Amino acid sequence: MIYTTKCCKNEGRAWRALASLALVTLLGGCATPVARFHAYEGGVIAQHPPPPPGLHQPFPNLAAVPARPAAISAVTQRQIRAALQAENIKQNHIPAPGEAVSPPAKITLAAAPTPPVLLGFAPGSAILTPQQNQIIAAFAAKRGPAMIRAAGFATARTGAGLRLALLRATAIANALTAAGVPGAQIRIAALTGAHGGAAQFLLPPPTTRAKD
Repeated sequence: MIYTTKCCKNEGRAWRALASLALVTLLGGCATPVARFHAYEGGVIAQHPPPPPGLHQPFPNLAAVPARPAAISAVTQRQIRAALQAENIKQNHIPAPGEAVSPPAKITLAAAPTPPVLLGFAPGSAILTPQQNQIIAAFAAKRGPAMIRAAGFATARTGAGLRLALLRATAIANALTAAGVPGAQIRIAALTGAHGGAAQFLLPPPTTRAKD
Protein backbone atom coordinates (compact mmCIF):
# COMPACT_ATOMS: atom_id res chain seq x y z
CA MET A 1 0.00 0.00 0.00
CA ILE A 2 2.78 2.41 0.81
CA TYR A 3 4.54 1.60 -2.44
CA THR A 4 1.39 2.11 -4.38
CA THR A 5 0.77 5.47 -2.73
CA LYS A 6 4.25 6.74 -3.56
CA CYS A 7 3.88 5.60 -7.13
CA CYS A 8 0.61 7.49 -7.50
CA LYS A 9 2.16 10.62 -6.08
CA ASN A 10 5.04 10.38 -8.53
CA GLU A 11 2.65 9.79 -11.42
CA GLY A 12 0.61 12.86 -10.37
CA ARG A 13 3.69 15.00 -10.38
CA ALA A 14 4.68 13.70 -13.79
CA TRP A 15 1.25 14.42 -15.24
CA ARG A 16 1.30 17.95 -13.82
CA ALA A 17 4.73 18.57 -15.32
CA LEU A 18 3.61 17.27 -18.70
CA ALA A 19 0.47 19.42 -18.56
CA SER A 20 2.52 22.54 -17.73
CA LEU A 21 4.94 21.78 -20.54
CA ALA A 22 2.11 21.26 -23.00
CA LEU A 23 0.43 24.52 -21.91
CA VAL A 24 3.66 26.50 -22.35
CA THR A 25 4.23 24.91 -25.75
CA LEU A 26 0.66 25.63 -26.79
CA LEU A 27 0.81 29.27 -25.67
CA GLY A 28 4.16 29.77 -27.32
CA GLY A 29 2.91 28.22 -30.53
CA CYS A 30 -0.19 30.45 -30.55
CA ALA A 31 1.73 33.64 -29.86
CA THR A 32 4.28 33.19 -32.61
CA PRO A 33 1.83 33.09 -35.60
CA VAL A 34 -0.07 36.10 -34.20
CA ALA A 35 3.13 38.08 -33.85
CA ARG A 36 4.14 37.14 -37.36
CA PHE A 37 0.70 38.10 -38.67
CA HIS A 38 0.92 41.55 -37.11
CA ALA A 39 4.47 41.96 -38.39
CA TYR A 40 3.47 41.33 -42.00
CA GLU A 41 -0.06 42.68 -41.90
CA GLY A 42 -0.61 45.07 -44.82
CA GLY A 43 2.97 44.98 -46.02
CA VAL A 44 4.42 48.11 -47.66
CA ILE A 45 0.97 49.45 -48.62
CA ALA A 46 -0.09 49.80 -44.98
CA GLN A 47 3.01 51.75 -43.91
CA HIS A 48 1.90 55.17 -45.27
CA PRO A 49 -1.80 54.95 -46.13
CA PRO A 50 -3.36 58.05 -47.73
CA PRO A 51 -6.02 59.94 -45.76
CA PRO A 52 -9.64 59.07 -46.46
CA PRO A 53 -11.23 61.15 -49.23
CA GLY A 54 -12.88 64.32 -47.99
CA LEU A 55 -11.27 64.09 -44.55
CA HIS A 56 -10.36 67.80 -44.42
CA GLN A 57 -13.34 69.09 -46.39
CA PRO A 58 -16.19 70.88 -44.63
CA PHE A 59 -19.41 69.09 -43.97
CA PRO A 60 -22.09 69.53 -46.63
CA ASN A 61 -24.40 72.45 -46.14
CA LEU A 62 -27.99 71.33 -46.24
CA ALA A 63 -29.06 74.90 -46.92
CA ALA A 64 -27.54 74.61 -50.41
CA VAL A 65 -29.82 71.73 -51.37
CA PRO A 66 -32.38 72.94 -53.94
CA ALA A 67 -35.98 73.04 -52.92
CA ARG A 68 -38.23 70.16 -53.82
CA PRO A 69 -39.95 70.83 -57.17
CA ALA A 70 -43.65 71.51 -57.12
CA ALA A 71 -45.79 68.43 -57.53
CA ILE A 72 -47.70 68.03 -60.79
CA SER A 73 -51.36 67.29 -60.39
CA ALA A 74 -52.83 64.09 -61.75
CA VAL A 75 -54.86 66.02 -64.32
CA THR A 76 -51.75 67.75 -65.69
CA GLN A 77 -49.90 64.45 -65.81
CA ARG A 78 -52.68 62.87 -67.87
CA GLN A 79 -52.69 65.82 -70.26
CA ILE A 80 -48.91 65.61 -70.77
CA ARG A 81 -49.11 61.85 -71.27
CA ALA A 82 -51.93 62.19 -73.81
CA ALA A 83 -50.04 64.89 -75.74
CA LEU A 84 -46.90 62.73 -75.89
CA GLN A 85 -48.85 59.69 -77.03
CA ALA A 86 -50.61 61.69 -79.74
CA GLU A 87 -47.30 63.08 -81.00
CA ASN A 88 -45.78 59.59 -81.02
CA ILE A 89 -48.70 58.18 -83.01
CA LYS A 90 -48.47 61.08 -85.45
CA GLN A 91 -44.76 60.53 -86.04
CA ASN A 92 -45.14 56.77 -86.55
CA HIS A 93 -48.22 57.01 -88.75
CA ILE A 94 -47.87 55.41 -92.19
CA PRO A 95 -50.23 57.10 -94.67
CA ALA A 96 -52.56 54.87 -96.63
CA PRO A 97 -52.52 54.97 -100.44
CA GLY A 98 -54.22 58.13 -101.64
CA GLU A 99 -54.12 59.77 -98.20
CA ALA A 100 -53.07 63.39 -98.18
CA VAL A 101 -49.73 63.92 -96.55
CA SER A 102 -48.88 67.21 -94.89
CA PRO A 103 -45.59 68.67 -96.12
CA PRO A 104 -42.69 68.62 -93.66
CA ALA A 105 -41.78 71.74 -91.77
CA LYS A 106 -39.54 74.09 -93.70
CA ILE A 107 -35.96 74.04 -92.49
CA THR A 108 -34.18 77.36 -92.55
CA LEU A 109 -30.50 76.97 -93.24
CA ALA A 110 -28.06 79.29 -91.56
CA ALA A 111 -26.24 81.73 -93.79
CA ALA A 112 -22.82 80.62 -94.91
CA PRO A 113 -20.03 82.28 -92.97
CA THR A 114 -18.14 85.09 -94.66
CA PRO A 115 -14.80 83.81 -95.96
CA PRO A 116 -11.65 85.47 -94.64
CA VAL A 117 -9.87 88.22 -96.57
CA LEU A 118 -6.37 87.22 -97.63
CA LEU A 119 -3.87 90.06 -98.05
CA GLY A 120 -0.46 90.13 -99.68
CA PHE A 121 2.53 92.21 -98.64
CA ALA A 122 5.70 93.15 -100.41
CA PRO A 123 8.79 91.23 -99.16
CA GLY A 124 9.87 92.65 -95.82
CA SER A 125 7.00 95.21 -95.83
CA ALA A 126 4.00 95.70 -93.56
CA ILE A 127 2.26 98.47 -95.53
CA LEU A 128 -1.23 97.98 -96.99
CA THR A 129 -2.20 99.47 -100.33
CA PRO A 130 -5.24 101.77 -100.69
CA GLN A 131 -7.08 98.99 -102.49
CA GLN A 132 -6.42 96.59 -99.61
CA ASN A 133 -7.76 99.17 -97.16
CA GLN A 134 -10.99 99.33 -99.20
CA ILE A 135 -11.28 95.53 -99.16
CA ILE A 136 -10.83 95.52 -95.37
CA ALA A 137 -13.46 98.26 -94.96
CA ALA A 138 -15.99 96.24 -97.03
CA PHE A 139 -15.18 93.17 -94.96
CA ALA A 140 -15.62 95.08 -91.67
CA ALA A 141 -19.08 96.29 -92.75
CA LYS A 142 -20.34 92.67 -92.51
CA ARG A 143 -19.03 92.08 -89.01
CA GLY A 144 -22.13 92.55 -86.86
CA PRO A 145 -21.27 91.56 -83.28
CA ALA A 146 -18.65 89.02 -84.41
CA MET A 147 -15.04 89.24 -83.36
CA ILE A 148 -12.39 89.69 -86.06
CA ARG A 149 -8.92 88.19 -86.05
CA ALA A 150 -6.18 90.30 -87.67
CA ALA A 151 -3.44 87.83 -88.53
CA GLY A 152 -0.01 88.61 -89.89
CA PHE A 153 2.45 86.06 -91.28
CA ALA A 154 6.11 85.90 -92.19
CA THR A 155 8.07 83.11 -93.88
CA ALA A 156 11.19 83.34 -91.70
CA ARG A 157 10.93 81.28 -88.53
CA THR A 158 13.09 83.72 -86.59
CA GLY A 159 12.64 86.55 -84.17
CA ALA A 160 12.83 89.05 -87.01
CA GLY A 161 10.19 87.08 -88.90
CA LEU A 162 7.90 87.11 -85.89
CA ARG A 163 8.32 90.89 -85.54
CA LEU A 164 7.44 91.34 -89.21
CA ALA A 165 4.34 89.16 -88.78
CA LEU A 166 3.30 91.27 -85.78
CA LEU A 167 3.73 94.48 -87.78
CA ARG A 168 1.53 93.10 -90.56
CA ALA A 169 -1.14 92.02 -88.08
CA THR A 170 -1.04 95.48 -86.50
CA ALA A 171 -1.44 97.13 -89.91
CA ILE A 172 -4.55 95.03 -90.60
CA ALA A 173 -5.93 95.84 -87.13
CA ASN A 174 -5.37 99.57 -87.75
CA ALA A 175 -7.25 99.30 -91.05
CA LEU A 176 -10.15 97.58 -89.27
CA THR A 177 -10.20 100.32 -86.64
CA ALA A 178 -10.25 102.98 -89.35
CA ALA A 179 -13.23 101.15 -90.89
CA GLY A 180 -15.19 101.56 -87.63
CA VAL A 181 -14.48 98.26 -85.87
CA PRO A 182 -14.09 98.78 -82.09
CA GLY A 183 -10.77 97.69 -80.70
CA ALA A 184 -12.53 95.30 -78.31
CA GLN A 185 -13.73 93.27 -81.32
CA ILE A 186 -10.25 92.79 -82.82
CA ARG A 187 -7.86 89.97 -81.92
CA ILE A 188 -4.26 90.16 -83.21
CA ALA A 189 -2.30 87.03 -84.16
CA ALA A 190 1.26 86.77 -85.49
CA LEU A 191 2.59 83.53 -86.98
CA THR A 192 5.73 82.49 -88.85
CA GLY A 193 6.08 79.91 -91.59
CA ALA A 194 3.60 81.58 -93.97
CA HIS A 195 3.31 84.80 -95.92
CA GLY A 196 0.89 87.72 -96.17
CA GLY A 197 -1.94 88.40 -93.74
CA ALA A 198 -5.65 87.83 -93.24
CA ALA A 199 -8.77 89.24 -91.61
CA GLN A 200 -11.18 86.59 -90.38
CA PHE A 201 -14.46 86.49 -88.48
CA LEU A 202 -14.33 84.42 -85.32
CA LEU A 203 -17.23 82.13 -84.54
CA PRO A 204 -19.00 82.87 -81.25
CA PRO A 205 -18.40 80.35 -78.46
CA PRO A 206 -21.04 77.62 -78.16
CA THR A 207 -23.89 78.38 -75.81
CA THR A 208 -23.69 76.29 -72.66
CA ARG A 209 -27.01 74.67 -71.94
CA ALA A 210 -27.98 74.54 -68.31
CA LYS A 211 -28.48 71.05 -66.96
CA ASP A 212 -31.96 70.05 -65.98
